[in-house]
Amino acid sequence: MLISHVTTAFRVFKQHKLYSLLNVFGLSIGLAAALLVALFAEYELSFDEMQPDHQQVYRLHVDVNVPGLEEIPLTVVNIAQTLITRSDVADLFILADVVDSGLLSEHIKIADQAFKLKNLYGTAKNIRDFVNISVIIGDLEAALSAPQQIALSRSEAERLFGSAEGALGQTILIEAKRFTVKAIFEDLPDNSHFLFHALVPIDFTEHSDISSYIYLKTQQNADLKAIEKQLANRLIEKYQLKNSQLEYRLVPMREVYFKAHSPFELKAGGSAFLVTLSVALSVLLLAIAAANYINIAVSQLLYRSKEIAMRKTLGASKRQLIVQFLLEALLMVMCATLLAVCWVELLLPSFSDFANRPLDLVWGVSEFAVIMAITILLATISGAYPAYCVARAPLNSLLTGQLKAGQLVRKGLLVFQSAMAMALIVCTLVSLQQLSFLQSLSVGYDATDRIVIHDLSSRQLMEKEHAILNEIRALPGVTQVTTTDTDLTDSILESFYFRWPNGYEESELPPTIGTGFHAVETLGLTLLAGRDFLPEFQSDWLHYLNKVNKASGDQPDEEAPQAMAILVTEQMAKRAGYDSVSEVVGLQVQGLYRNINATIVGVVKDIKVGSAKDDWLPVSFSAGYSSQSTVLLVISTEQANFPQLFSQLRQLLKQFNLTADPQFSLMQQDLAKVYRIEQDLFVLIRNFSVLAMLLSCLGLFGLAAFAAKRQQKQLAIRKVLGATRISLVNLLAREFLIIVLAAAVIALPFAYWLMDNWLQDFNDRIEQTIWAYGLAGLIVAAFTWLTVAALAFKAASARPSEILRYE
Repeated sequence: MLISHVTTAFRVFKQHKLYSLLNVFGLSIGLAAALLVALFAEYELSFDEMQPDHQQVYRLHVDVNVPGLEEIPLTVVNIAQTLITRSDVADLFILADVVDSGLLSEHIKIADQAFKLKNLYGTAKNIRDFVNISVIIGDLEAALSAPQQIALSRSEAERLFGSAEGALGQTILIEAKRFTVKAIFEDLPDNSHFLFHALVPIDFTEHSDISSYIYLKTQQNADLKAIEKQLANRLIEKYQLKNSQLEYRLVPMREVYFKAHSPFELKAGGSAFLVTLSVALSVLLLAIAAANYINIAVSQLLYRSKEIAMRKTLGASKRQLIVQFLLEALLMVMCATLLAVCWVELLLPSFSDFANRPLDLVWGVSEFAVIMAITILLATISGAYPAYCVARAPLNSLLTGQLKAGQLVRKGLLVFQSAMAMALIVCTLVSLQQLSFLQSLSVGYDATDRIVIHDLSSRQLMEKEHAILNEIRALPGVTQVTTTDTDLTDSILESFYFRWPNGYEESELPPTIGTGFHAVETLGLTLLAGRDFLPEFQSDWLHYLNKVNKASGDQPDEEAPQAMAILVTEQMAKRAGYDSVSEVVGLQVQGLYRNINATIVGVVKDIKVGSAKDDWLPVSFSAGYSSQSTVLLVISTEQANFPQLFSQLRQLLKQFNLTADPQFSLMQQDLAKVYRIEQDLFVLIRNFSVLAMLLSCLGLFGLAAFAAKRQQKQLAIRKVLGATRISLVNLLAREFLIIVLAAAVIALPFAYWLMDNWLQDFNDRIEQTIWAYGLAGLIVAAFTWLTVAALAFKAASARPSEILRYE
C-alpha cells in the first residue's frame, strides 16, 4: 500500500510539474531562512555554556542610574572581597585589566625587539574554576601562583615566538621586569564573553583598590537581592556618594554577552532582541510557506477532481485518501528540505560574513533529528487541510469539477500572507527612515575626516602636551590634533564634580571629557562663547599651584591645590541657572572631591556622546585632566592621503616610543558602528520582507489559478457577450484586491504599534509618516494585481469555444 501511495505521489508530481516546483521552491526558501537563522540563534545562545558551574556564576555590574551611562561591569576589589564571609557565596574570581589599572604596560621587549601584548590581564590561580581553559603546555595554576610569570594563548605564543612549544620558558621584558612564560593555553572559543591572550598573577590583597571584573559563585538558594544591596551600601559608604540611586546587579554568566554594551567590556556584546526577532521572522516565514503549500495544493484539487472521484468510486476510504495527501505533502517537504540544505550550504559563508559570526552547519544525530522533526511537523501542517478537503468532498462535486470546500480558509490564509508582507514592508520603510535619521543626526561634533589613534599611554600624553603633537601638526594634510580620554562615539568614562559660584551642584554624575589643547578645533565643536584650550595659555592645562620638584623625587600630594581650564556645554550652563552663555565665561568653579579650581574659558554647543538611545548630557571638557590609563589622539585632516599619513604616523609613534602597534580608525566609521544593531535590524527585516513578498506571490498564484479555473466558463460567456480582456482581468483581480484591503486593515495598525514601541527606545527619533503605510499597501496591491493579471489574462485569452464545447 505504501509503495502504491509513493508511486501515485510521484506520478502527480510529474503531471503537475509547475505546481510541484512552486511548492518545493516556496517551502525550500522558508526552510533555508529558518535554518540560517537557527544557526545564528544557536550560536548567540551558546555563549559561555562551556564554563564550569555557569548556572551558579554571576558577574557584578554597577548601575549608577544616570541617563546615558550603561551598567559598569567593574567593581573595586576590596568591596567585592567583603562577600567572602557570606555563607551563600562559594567563591570569588577576579580578572583585572592590569594595563588600565596602571599595574603593567602592554608594551614589551623580546630580545631587544618591541612588541605589544594583546589583551593582557591579571588574575589568580582559581581561574579554571570559572573559565574553561585548555592548557597545551606547562602548568597554568603554577604560572599564576608566583610573581613575574606569564601564561600566553597559543596564537599569542606563535605570534611572539613562532610556535607554542618554543615559547615555554622564554623571557619577556615588561617595564624592566623579566617575566617567564610558564604555560601555553588554547585560544578561548569565540562564543565566550572572555577575551584574553596573556595572563599574569596579581596579589589582590596588595592591589585591592583597583577596579576589576568580579565573578561570584553562589550556593544553591543564595539571596541575590541581599548580596546586591550589601555591595551597593558598601560602595556608597566607601566613597560617601550622594547618589543613593546606585545599585548593584548580579548578571548570570550566560546573560553577560547580551548585557555587554559598556565601553569597559572584554568584547562587544550581542542583542537578545535581534535573536528573538530573527527567530520570530523565520517562524513567520515558515508559516507563510506552509500557507503557500495549502493554497497551491487546494488549487491542484480541481485538476485532480476526477482522479479523486474515481478513487472514491472504486472504494477508497477517507483514511486512505488522507494518508495519500499527507504522504504527498511529506515527500514534497522532504524534497524542499534537501533543496533548503543546499541553499544553506551555498549561502552560509555570505551569511556568516554578514552576521560577523563563525557559523557552521555540523551534521550530527541531534541536528538530523531536529530537521526531520521540523520536516514531519511542516508536512503535517501543510498537508492536513488539503487532505481534509478531499476526504469530505461530495462525489458529485468532484465529478463536476466544482470543489467549493474551504474558500474562507484559503482566503484567510491569503489575508494572513498579505498582512504579514505588508507589515514587514512598513517595518522596513520605518527602520530605514530611522536609520537614515540617526546617520544624519547632528551630534555636536564633526566626525568627518578625523583619524583616531587608540590605546596610548595617559601618563605620557596627559601630563603635558607631548612633543609628538607638534610633529603631527606638521604632516601634510593635518589641520590639527588633540588628546582625549573619551571616544565620543562610545560612552563617557570620566566625571568631575564641582560647585558653581551661585552654589549650584549637579545632583547626578557630571560627565567630563579630558582633552589637550585645540579641543574645539580638532573635535569640530561649535564655540558659542569664550575660547578654545590654547598653548598660549599654559595654565589651561591641569597643574599644581605649588611647584613640585619631580626631579628630586618629590611626589605631589593628592590634596594639594590644582588649577585648570574647562569648557562647558550650553546645557550645563543653563542647568546651573545661567541664561546667557557669555556670562559663564571667566567664572571659577571649585571641585568637590578633588582640590581643583577650574576656570571656565568657553561654552560650546551641546554634544551627544554615544548613540541616539543616549541622552543629551551636560558635559564639561577638562584640559589635561584624566584618571584613565589610556587615551586617544584625534587628528583633524583635510584632503589627506590616508595610507601615506598612516605610515608617517606609525613612524612618529615608534620614534617617540608611544606604541609599537598603533590602532587607527576613522571617527566617521566609528560613529556608523554605533548603529550596527539598527543596521543589522534593517537588513534583516528588508530581506525577510522580500522573501515574504515572494512567498505571498507564490501563494497568490495558486489561489488565482484556482479562481481562474473555477470561473473559466463564466469568463467564456462574458467574452462571448463582448467583454474585453482587461475587464475580465479586473473582474478576477477585484476579488483579490478586496483581500489586500482586508489585510491592510489588520497589518497597518499592528505595524504602527510595533514600530512605535521600537522607536520609544530612542531619545532622538522620527515621527511615523502616513506615506510609508500607503506605499506598503500599494506595493502589496501592485504585486497582487500583477500576479493575478498574469493568470487572468491567459484565462481571458482562451477561445470560448474550447471551454464551452461540452455545454
